[in-house]
Amino acid sequence: MSNLTAIHSKIPFDDTYILYDPNDLFSFICCYLSLLPVGILVFYFSWFIITREIEAVILAGGHVVNDIANNIIKNIIKETRPIDFGSFQKDSVRSGYGMPSAHSQFMGFFTMYIGLRIWCQWGGLNKSHKILASFGLLLASSGVVVSRVYLGYHTLKQVLVGVSIGALLGTCHFLASTIVRYIGLVDWFLSWRIVQWFLIKDSCFQAPFSLKDEYNAYLQRRQLSIKAKSD
Repeated sequence: MSNLTAIHSKIPFDDTYILYDPNDLFSFICCYLSLLPVGILVFYFSWFIITREIEAVILAGGHVVNDIANNIIKNIIKETRPIDFGSFQKDSVRSGYGMPSAHSQFMGFFTMYIGLRIWCQWGGLNKSHKILASFGLLLASSGVVVSRVYLGYHTLKQVLVGVSIGALLGTCHFLASTIVRYIGLVDWFLSWRIVQWFLIKDSCFQAPFSLKDEYNAYLQRRQLSIKAKSD
């Protein structure tokens, strides 16, 4: 009996727990679209581990603040979801309410922050590349927003409010992260011995390289390596 009680006391991990119609192909596709925010967070972690760029930490920290704000707003408004999903987000750290959509707010934050970085600070990209990247961001955000409505987790109003709040917070985070860099707080943090020991840097902001720049640098190193072997 104690084992049965232990099983019934368990709840699903809501960030990857998605209900869909197995007879509906688009419903199945929407499941993967809804998981895009999780994939983005995994990318941040991988990006930091591989490159030691502090930009990944700054972005992830902004998403944490964005998610906390989402939970606070949900508990203030207390608007229910269009469909009752039973134990979904019940007795967990999340509120279970639907207004605003956390997934949509995540994508609004991500799209606005990255979009501002692309247009205001990434000088290595030409205009056509910036337009293409912006279109990709909007397409990804739209996919997540549509999936949350189609799967019944949110109403159209809930996802639109979520995107709007996320975009606002993404803009604020972009401005804040730019200001703290210009006044030297990030450089001061990077000067800590333990931070230097982990080889953490801010080249993404101070000395950004495009893929073409990195590829050209690779070709130069390759030519030097070939020349050294021939000598």
